[in-house]
Amino acid sequence: MDVIFESRMGFDEVFAKFHKLIYQIGYRMIKDVGLAEDIMQETFLKAYKKMDSIEDQNKLGAWLSSIATRTAIDFIRKEKRLKETMVDDTDITIIKQGNQESGIVENEVELLFMKENIHEKILLLPDCQKEVFLLRIQFGLKEHEIAEKLHLKPATVKTRMYRARKQLKLMMNCRESA
Repeated sequence: MDVIFESRMGFDEVFAKFHKLIYQIGYRMIKDVGLAEDIMQETFLKAYKKMDSIEDQNKLGAWLSSIATRTAIDFIRKEKRLKETMVDDTDITIIKQGNQESGIVENEVELLFMKENIHEKILLLPDCQKEVFLLRIQFGLKEHEIAEKLHLKPATVKTRMYRARKQLKLMMNCRESA
């Protein structure tokens, strides 16, 4: 097994090569400069701690991207929990005032629940499908770009995208039937 961060210099090289990518992932998901920097720092900290788990040095970028995506998701969940605890009875009373306003709020809440449900289903996909799906959907990469990043054939990327969509559709249909 190759150890990527054999020395301090090795880690510095990895950081220099990938810090912009990791920052962009954090910023695209969070839309906050400070939090994106926190995500980047946390990502490299996690990567440093798990340096012996990477077997293929050619997939280092994809590995770091995956860590950054999960870290950003954790940050989003943490923020959401903080916001939920800040809602008190007064806020709920204000929200309920006016039928038109409450209808809009209900739609927004329903949309939020649906997005969360879809996101939870995406996290249940096999890692190979989830990785390709997130690079396509969240980061807008084209199939050939994903293939280059992950060192895969374009046909493999297409197949994984197809299977991910099919699996998500099945999971969403099961939810609606229940």
